[in-house]
Formats: sequence, structure tokens, C-alpha cells
Amino acid sequence: MLAAAVAACGYSGPSAATLLQRAKATFDQTTSFHIQLTSQNVAGSGTLLTAAVGDAVRPDGFSGTLSIEEAGFPLQVKVVSTGGQFYVQLPFTDDYQKASPSQYGFGDPGKLLDPNSGISTLLTSAHDPTLGSAVRLNGESLQQVDATLPGSLLAALLVDAEPSQPVSAVFAIDTGTYQVREVDLTGPIFAAGDQSTFHLVLDHYGESVSVSPPPTS
Repeated sequence: MLAAAVAACGYSGPSAATLLQRAKATFDQTTSFHIQLTSQNVAGSGTLLTAAVGDAVRPDGFSGTLSIEEAGFPLQVKVVSTGGQFYVQLPFTDDYQKASPSQYGFGDPGKLLDPNSGISTLLTSAHDPTLGSAVRLNGESLQQVDATLPGSLLAALLVDAEPSQPVSAVFAIDTGTYQVREVDLTGPIFAAGDQSTFHLVLDHYGESVSVSPPPTS
């Protein structure tokens, strides 16, 4: 975890459910954000998304680098998603080519800001949200909210090997801006019956980002 837990005593802010609702409203208003994704306890077969870094811009743009594991070999691929088209630049190649995100074991990153299917849907689909610890990240005071999510949501957004099973979620929210700063998602992400974790760090909300289709071969 990037955030160090501190005492949660003295919190007098909104309830867990209200925090999530306000965080979704804030997220759905932002024009862009930067994301870093890392994973823990990776186990499974096929193509596995293990890490990612990039920028998302409304309505459907994403540009970044994904780390994947294929047949046990780690690879890094550059990707661009815009206008409903997904492009990938494979290792040792100079040009991008059109592809399907499902070929690489994950959902379309161009949908991360979609208010109906993106990250913000996790916030209002949370079951039994409760207030967790107060934490600090880069000098910011954040409030964690613990909840359970339908696995099908994670499967549609990123990847989940067993979408019928619930996923444990921890959201860290800036109580001053209601921006989501961290998300931890734990469940059978890579293989049925094996618990793995995606850790997301979200920042640089609203900065100027431009994503356009890359030249293709």
C-alpha cells in the first residue's frame, strides 16, 4: 500500500455511502486523470494484465503502457484507445495496429471515464459500504471506505476470472475534494479460486490531455 494508515478517530464527515456518491459525482465531472495500476499475487494462465500507467481523457481516450504476462514471459505494450478503436504497439515494432483489448486479457481502457461502465460505477455499485481507516498519501488526508462489489463489474472494466464471485474493495477518498485517490480490488482476478489484488492510484485530475489515433501499419 502506498498510503500509510493513521488513526481514524475524530472523523465527523459524511457517511460511507454519501462519500461514495459524492466521489462518483466528482469523478464524472473531471475531464481527465492519470492512473497507475499494480497487482499482487498474480497467478493464472493466458495473457495477464499485471500493471499499467497512462492518462485517460473524456469521453473515451486513453494512452499508456500496459505490463502483461504471456506464457510466463513479461511484456510491455503501448496502447491507445480513442473513438471506440483500440490500438497496440507490440514489443520490437514501430507501428501500432488495431486490436481488441480482450485479446490481451482486459477491458477497453478508453471506457475508464464512462459514467455508465467506468471506474465511477464501482463507487455506486458498492454493497454494504463502511468507513475504514484514515490515511495519508503525499500529504493529503484520505478516508477509506470498505465495500463489496459484484465481480461482473470488475470483469467488464478490467478483468476477473470468476465474475460470479464478489470482489472486496477499499476506496481512499480525499474528503476535501471528494476525489478518489486509491482503489484496492481483491478477488479471483486472474484465476478462479485464487485471491489477487489490483491497486490503483488516481491523480492529476483535470489536467490537459490529448489522445488521437496513432499511425498504423
